[in-house]
Amino acid sequence: KVIINEALELARTFSTDDSVRFINGVLDAVRRTLGRE
Repeated sequence: KVIINEALELARTFSTDDSVRFINGVLDAVRRTLGRE
């Protein structure tokens, strides 16, 4: 969870709002997928 928050902070600093939403969606999907294993 912490690494996702850090990645989103970087995205907020260096990218657009649309990109932040996209990155959040991708990372959340990865988190959910890995959580099932």
